[in-house]
Amino acid sequence: MAGRLRRGFKAEAERLALSLREEMRLGVTDRLDGEALAAFLEIPVVSLEELHHDGAAPVSIRRLMGRTAGFSAMTICVGTKRLIVFNPRHAPTRRANSLAHEVSHIVLEHPPSPALGDGGCRYWNRQLEDEADWQAAALLVPRDGAFAWLRAGGGLAAGASNFGVSSALFRWRVNQTGIIRQLAAMGLEVN
Repeated sequence: MAGRLRRGFKAEAERLALSLREEMRLGVTDRLDGEALAAFLEIPVVSLEELHHDGAAPVSIRRLMGRTAGFSAMTICVGTKRLIVFNPRHAPTRRANSLAHEVSHIVLEHPPSPALGDGGCRYWNRQLEDEADWQAAALLVPRDGAFAWLRAGGGLAAGASNFGVSSALFRWRVNQTGIIRQLAAMGLEVN
């Protein structure tokens, strides 16, 4: 998921995640709903299907929602206003991650960029995408929450379900944040 991040970013991301959760009155093991987070931050969220109300061509919507399109979500920026558009065909766990990723770009104050670069290829800033990936994962599965869950005897699959994320994302967080090693050092086994 995340490549090389600047020194101190991971700790900052954890603090920001815990701060936002506290403001929303969520505990570290509570599920974070991406749409609720966006609403809390006053960021409108719409599905691709809803864009037809604003004049989007049905053929364009179908193309973006197609199985091979690869479209998950994006943030549209106009001045200081933001709008997140997501693909409603994706599984709830993927939508949760997609929404958290887009919100992360906003809370991290990443500068807007064009969707397409020269030659019509997708514009991609690896550093900003890696930061948004890590922040999204921290929002959805705070390290403290994953640790508390597993220390109390909750398993990996149940943890993913509890946090509303994929098993792969939950396992990645547990591995990347050192929780597995920490629990092993305490003599606790993770299932």
